[in-house]
Amino acid sequence: MLRTSNTSPHCTVAAAKQALAIIVALVLSPLAMAQPAEWPRVITLSVDATDLAHRVLRVQQSLPVAQPGQRLTLLYPRYLPGAHGPYGNVTPLAGLAIRAGEQRISWARDAADPHAFHVDVPAGVGALELSFQYLSPVKSGGDRVHVTPALLGVEWESVLLYPAGPASDAIRVQPRLRLPAGWKQAGAMRGTRGEMPQAGADGWVRFAPVSLETLVDSPLFAGPHMKRIA
Repeated sequence: MLRTSNTSPHCTVAAAKQALAIIVALVLSPLAMAQPAEWPRVITLSVDATDLAHRVLRVQQSLPVAQPGQRLTLLYPRYLPGAHGPYGNVTPLAGLAIRAGEQRISWARDAADPHAFHVDVPAGVGALELSFQYLSPVKSGGDRVHVTPALLGVEWESVLLYPAGPASDAIRVQPRLRLPAGWKQAGAMRGTRGEMPQAGADGWVRFAPVSLETLVDSPLFAGPHMKRIA
C-alpha cells in the first residue's frame, strides 16, 4: 500500500482550525477596514539616484489624503510581479519621515505586518509629504544590487509606499527620476507626449502618470553608456 503522508487526521483538523483562525484575524484586522475604492488624486513620486558613492536612492512622495482626521495605513509592497509569493523585502527602507506642511507626523509600524505603517492624519490636512531612503545592497547575495557606479536598476516597488484599501489599478502615480550627469535611461514608461523621456538640464526624467499596477511592472535601467537602436 502506497503511503502518501504521515499526517494524522487529528493534525489535519488542527491545521485547518489554525488556518481558519488566521483568515478570520486578517479579515478583522485594521488593514482590512473599509478604505476608498479609488484614491482621490495622483500621488507624486520623486527618486534621486545621484548618490552613487553610498548606493542610496532618496525618495520623496506627495500623498493626497482621502479622509483627513482618520487613520491611514501605508504599505511597502510585499507581493511583487513575477515573484509568486510575499517576497518583498522592507529592510532596505530607512529614515522614514512624514510631514504635513511644516508639521512632523508620527507613525507606527503594524504589530503583525512589518510592511505596514499607520499614520493618524490630523484634521484639515490635504496631503502628506513622505521621505525615506532605499539602501541598495553593495554586493550580490540574497537581494539584487540596484546601484553601482556604472549601472542603475530601478524597481519602483522598492521606492514607494502606497495607501492600503484601493486596488493597485485605482491608484495613480506620477514618477520622476533624477540621474547622474550624462546618464540615460531605458524603460517601458513614457513621457506626457508619449516619448521616451530623458533627463533635462536639472537631471530629472519626468514620466506621465500611470496606475500603481503599471508602475511596479515597469522597471528601468540607466547608465552613462547607453545607446538606443531604433
